[in-house]
Amino acid sequence: MMNVLKITISALGIFLCMACTLFCTACSDREKYIVLNRSSLNAETWLEVEKNETVKICIDSKVQVWNTTLDSIVLGESCLKVRVPTLIGVYPINVKFFDTDSSHKINLAVGMKYLNFKNEEVLLGYNKITGIYQKIEDPERLEVITGSYLVDKYPVTNCEITQLMWDSIPTNPSFGKGRLKKYAEEWALRKKNSERNKNCISKDTAASIIFLLQAMKYANARSVREGLKPYYKFSKAFISESKILSKGHFVTGFYSFHDHEDVFIKVTIDSSSDGYRLPYYDEWMMFARGGDKKNKAPWGDSSATFEEASKYARFDSWVQFGKSEPVGQLKPNGYGLYDIFGLVWEHVLFEKKNHFSYLKNRPSCLKGGDNHIKKNPNDYPFDEATDWKNANYGLYEPNYNGGYPGGFRLIRNIGNNAKWNENKTDESNSDSSSQKGKVEIDKSEILVESLPLILGTDSKPKVDSAVVRKGKVLLTGLVSVTSSNIVYGNLQENGTVAPEIPAIPLINAIPNDWIRSYFANSNFARVAKVYVKKSPKTRKKSLKVRLNLWKEDKTPYDFKPVNLVLYRNGEEKGYYIYQTMTNSKGKPLLFTKNEDDAGNYEDAVILCIKDSTDRFYYELLK
Repeated sequence: MMNVLKITISALGIFLCMACTLFCTACSDREKYIVLNRSSLNAETWLEVEKNETVKICIDSKVQVWNTTLDSIVLGESCLKVRVPTLIGVYPINVKFFDTDSSHKINLAVGMKYLNFKNEEVLLGYNKITGIYQKIEDPERLEVITGSYLVDKYPVTNCEITQLMWDSIPTNPSFGKGRLKKYAEEWALRKKNSERNKNCISKDTAASIIFLLQAMKYANARSVREGLKPYYKFSKAFISESKILSKGHFVTGFYSFHDHEDVFIKVTIDSSSDGYRLPYYDEWMMFARGGDKKNKAPWGDSSATFEEASKYARFDSWVQFGKSEPVGQLKPNGYGLYDIFGLVWEHVLFEKKNHFSYLKNRPSCLKGGDNHIKKNPNDYPFDEATDWKNANYGLYEPNYNGGYPGGFRLIRNIGNNAKWNENKTDESNSDSSSQKGKVEIDKSEILVESLPLILGTDSKPKVDSAVVRKGKVLLTGLVSVTSSNIVYGNLQENGTVAPEIPAIPLINAIPNDWIRSYFANSNFARVAKVYVKKSPKTRKKSLKVRLNLWKEDKTPYDFKPVNLVLYRNGEEKGYYIYQTMTNSKGKPLLFTKNEDDAGNYEDAVILCIKDSTDRFYYELLK
């Protein structure tokens, strides 16, 4: 993994820093010196700094313009002294030189780590969960990650939340009684004892009584503050429990700083967002391990002593409600991230399903443990808090309706460029042509695993047929082969259907035109055959219809439907037969899990399927 390179030097030897191949730093009691080589500057260069630092940045070339909104002073021909802000975030400095019209952006990542993974193998999962939940539901596995991330070095602090969410924290909470009133009053007291736009020290206390919804709203607020597109969208929910609806869509409890009528709220992910968000479960596991592929926790395993674990995690230190200790006091993990274990539980999300049957399809849980975890379980025999020896990468706390308070840290995937692969590839033996046809297909969702993926196949698309019942096309993504209403088969030369299994192959994503065209002419394509009751009104050469994907509970997904044409192709048993493709007209169908793929293209119609119980419902347009 390529990370920011730092070399410590003496304050007296700044002239020697000019020889650094990338850049180096030196810290005195008053200033941090960062010296950059112009030749090492990219379109964007990331520098990690802390809150309230004074940083002197020098470049080994004359600078024409330093452009920044930060408090700064230009020193000589090539240096800038900057006062780092008091809130976590990214603060850009644009640099322009005399001999070019282009500029370079230097991003100050305040309180964050810049992690640039390039085809790096990481260990995910945990194959033995001890303690209360003893099930093997998340086996260890090696995967390869390529992508650039910003990750909070520390859990988000109380000061950060109070300052950024100032207008959302009521002075007099409206809760009448109970624990929600207690949490709201604690935040109201923090606000009362704070000053607007007050400095947040770098080692402030960690926030420990934040609900899942509040953490997501804070992430959006931090995105907006930096001019980024928020990651989360909120709307009214019509479901009475917290659950994952589909990838990018889930419902959680409406726990906030103030009382309200709604009990649950729907959250939708904006996949085009460049903003801050909570880590997904596998991402948290990757960041928590910090590159470790051997141990069960940063300090090793349960054979370690409590004193060894205490170098990384603040366990058994709870004092009173709502109070926590400062962040960053202990040793970081291999990625330079602090307090991954102990201090506070951290909210994480599941992207499309969770790993644990115990959590019953809930969208979140908490990871890392907190300061309640006990040093000696015999000290508090009636306390259900976990023994510290069971605190490892597999430990989690359920968060059924999003109503369990905890802490969190945010991440940001720079450029939305993260890519995961199950096996590490050899870049030295790959080129653009050999990677051209590579598409991830989830074989667990293809009923016959021997379907060929061979370029240049001349086989015709197979047929999935469906019966119309009361205006509903009962065509499903992974249709039961025992259904009496549906016949599977091949499209014959005379246009008839020869019965055959399997069902519809469901592809994870169709990334480009070339891949779409290939699948449209492969055994992964399908033709839908629809039975329409005979009448003068239905005897048309073609029907224009709109297909909507509905869930098992007969509620529609909220992405756009697809319009397509059905062509009449004879009749059977008192029904007219309409097909999406005949021997002379129409297009094959492809099925994807990615809703952004759905649409009517030049060479194929792509439909999205989210679950095996989904149904397509159509309305007649013409």
